Amino acid sequence: MTLRKSLLISALMLAGCGRMDREAEFRSVLPTQELVEVKTPAKSGQALTSGEVHGQGQGDLSELYTLTRSTTKRVNGGTLLVLGLVDAVTEHRPTTLTEDTAVWGPHTEPLARNTWKLTVKKTGDQTYSYTVSAKAKEAQDSAFVDVITGTHTASVDEAGEPRKGFGQGEFTLDWDKEATLPEHGLNVGRFTVKYARLDEKSSATVDAAFRQVRDENDASKRVDADYRYAATPTQGGQFDFKLSQDWHKMSGSAAKETLTIRSRWLESGAGRSDVELTGGDLGTESATANECWDTAFASRYLHASYALPQVRYGIEASDCAFTTADYSSL
Repeated sequence: MTLRKSLLISALMLAGCGRMDREAEFRSVLPTQELVEVKTPAKSGQALTSGEVHGQGQGDLSELYTLTRSTTKRVNGGTLLVLGLVDAVTEHRPTTLTEDTAVWGPHTEPLARNTWKLTVKKTGDQTYSYTVSAKAKEAQDSAFVDVITGTHTASVDEAGEPRKGFGQGEFTLDWDKEATLPEHGLNVGRFTVKYARLDEKSSATVDAAFRQVRDENDASKRVDADYRYAATPTQGGQFDFKLSQDWHKMSGSAAKETLTIRSRWLESGAGRSDVELTGGDLGTESATANECWDTAFASRYLHASYALPQVRYGIEASDCAFTTADYSSL
């Protein structure tokens, strides 16, 4: 092999490695399940619906634990939609790759009516923006609509390279824009997530906002809902949520009350929920409920102010992992 040929092959190999390095960099800054998943102690449960929130009885499975566990699925369901779209597009090699931009697509799955495109741009030393766009398969490129938009600031390793699954950022999934495509789901409104997970030892946080999504109890109405999650390795976590709808049913009134719940738990799974219902037909008054559960998620303490006769059992000082009420500030 001549020296000239050897140098040419080496140059081509270096160019190929550089391309792969840049491709890996752009892939690493896209949201992952580790970054955006809301995790609570495991036990299946029912969905959050309008009606009374109360404990079944001392020793039974805690209803407020069940409510907390099941409601996290609402957040995780939205994030999985985002991850699914991103993963489907990035299964392929980028069609364009430069120093500061990677573009996947346009790509159309066999038999699909939608065409997708993902664009990732480096906007600073460790900052990136990305957009997932879509259009009808037969439409012109001018018909692309931005279904997902996001930004990410990467955590880096010792070599200064972005670490996949670590960093902070936010993204928005616009279901109303998705609804303009030939193929789309039944969701409406927007879903925005802000997240942070800087390293293995840091607290993980996820703030989610649903705006003008369909009311599960009345498909003709739209509601807003907010969720906030924080967990520290080996120390447990906290999950807040807020939802405004007609919780307190009164004849001739459709006024909306605001329900907030703050649930806290230890790494063992034992925890507590503090509930507050305000506004609407309650006027200046409020209703509260407090429930504690043990490591088996069995209800040990309950005090519900709204129930008649008043529901209460257990001893707060000894039956609760957290011995004082702490209502959500959402």
